[in-house]
Amino acid sequence: MVSILLVEDHQVVRQGLRFLLEHEPEFQVVGETGDGLQAVQLVESFKPAVLVLDLFLPGLNGLEVARQVKQRFPQTKIVILSMYADIAYVLQALNNGVSAYVVKNASATHLVQAVKAALAGLRYFSPPLSETVVHDYAEKPRSRGPDGSRNRLPPRYQSTHG
Repeated sequence: MVSILLVEDHQVVRQGLRFLLEHEPEFQVVGETGDGLQAVQLVESFKPAVLVLDLFLPGLNGLEVARQVKQRFPQTKIVILSMYADIAYVLQALNNGVSAYVVKNASATHLVQAVKAALAGLRYFSPPLSETVVHDYAEKPRSRGPDGSRNRLPPRYQSTHG
């Protein structure tokens, strides 16, 4: 069984995701939360194979959750599920160790494919995203941030809540 932790701040969405994922015979949702801080604690407790994670959460945003989880639990694969298809979010997610990025208006099949791809060590981007688009965007020259890093989100997107 593939253990999955769901992190989504809307309970009805979490319930639908649980139903969708547990419809797959090899998937088991071992826990869920709507809070970013609690998400990191639950990853530590459950050590899931896959973390399905929203971007905007109370407590700690999904990008920071991804960064901390990847740093502390590198074996956990991370799938972002977000309503935002903005390339800046995708790049920051990739920089933080995310394996897959699924937009919420994609079909349920895309989420299942994303989880399976992440488990196989592959990257997955649901439509309208594609690895080619993300790769091309990442290769464009950019100005560096104050700390010398590239591909940073604009300040308005760096909130720890949302």
